[in-house]
Amino acid sequence: MERNSLKLSGDCKNSKHTKKSTAWRIVASCILVLALLVGLWGAAVFSNIPFVKKWREIYIETAMTTMTHQWLATAFIPASVIDAVMNRQNEFLENNQVAQSELPEIETETAYTQETETRGDPVPMDALARMFAEIDMETVPDDFLPAEYSDFCGFQAKDIEDTGILTASGDAVWGIDIPNGILITKIYGDNYVGTLAIVNDSAQVFLGKSSLSQRGETIKEMCDSYGAILGINANGFYDPDGTSYGDSPEGLLLSESTIYNPASSDGYFQIGGYDYDDYFRVGYGLNTDELRDAAQFFPIVVLNGEDATAENANAFGIQPRTCIGQTSTLKTLMLIIDGRQIGYSIGATVGDCAAIMLRYHAFNAMCMDGGSSSCMVYDGALITKPSTAMTYGRYVPSGWLVNNSNKGV
Repeated sequence: MERNSLKLSGDCKNSKHTKKSTAWRIVASCILVLALLVGLWGAAVFSNIPFVKKWREIYIETAMTTMTHQWLATAFIPASVIDAVMNRQNEFLENNQVAQSELPEIETETAYTQETETRGDPVPMDALARMFAEIDMETVPDDFLPAEYSDFCGFQAKDIEDTGILTASGDAVWGIDIPNGILITKIYGDNYVGTLAIVNDSAQVFLGKSSLSQRGETIKEMCDSYGAILGINANGFYDPDGTSYGDSPEGLLLSESTIYNPASSDGYFQIGGYDYDDYFRVGYGLNTDELRDAAQFFPIVVLNGEDATAENANAFGIQPRTCIGQTSTLKTLMLIIDGRQIGYSIGATVGDCAAIMLRYHAFNAMCMDGGSSSCMVYDGALITKPSTAMTYGRYVPSGWLVNNSNKGV
């Protein structure tokens, strides 16, 4: 009996020792994990390694330029680090200010118009090549176009990515609209999906406005109201909590020679708009008497044929984007970047937008309101994917629209 008692007593001591050892191992493991997490946090927040610094700044600017998700930065990152990034963004915006852009060296009569194309009776493939120099004609199937030029003049095709037609820059062609002189391409980047519309005749482009008094309109409603073939959003609007009805525009809203909202001198707003010779001009000092249609927003992404974002291409982080610009041959470029949708498209930087616009030879270009307002409508249908839950995009006060050449026919 004594031996058994001694044996049991020894077992109890060993059990207690084992439990203490296990507890210390758990504590040590927790301390190690905590130290590792603190170390990773410190490296992510304070490291000057270029890759880490770049993505830290993008993360901060992405969070801080949203209406309701700034806590994603402020909850984890010291105010001093956030302030340094945002101060750099403000410096970029200050340097982005320009009184007015230059005009490209081209006579307006040499710019493309439908009238210049319909002279004579060309072969459809040749006519397409002249109409859209952006298309890589070697990728166009032989049987894609109608055989007769008369049929070609009314040719419209959309959602044609599966045909394999590409632009000279290698982007997929989504739609070709001969009557309206519009080419629509899809742009695929590392983090985003975009849609670029190229409008041959800038005389067709104008700023439409909501006709409602209690709310703005979706871009689809605006296109329907004006009989427009294509449209994107333009002005920003007062939206303190992200639930605005888009009825209070911010900045200049000049539609068809009438000012409906005055220009703002607050912040970093700049004007982007068309003069009466159909030049797209940008700058804070533009004379509105010389403009037929214009809106205010920021920043300028292409100025006088040069990248205007090179100083801080990641300013404002990764977001859905809306841009409008013009080439030196007076073609209008209308760009939408979808965003905030994991697995599909996160969004783009302003530098990404500048690169796309320059790839298609923009001379001047600037951002309009982005975020959940960014959307494009073509031929009565939404062809981009806004981050809003609303079926046809958010209510907005204005939109850049393209007149339908078939309207009334």
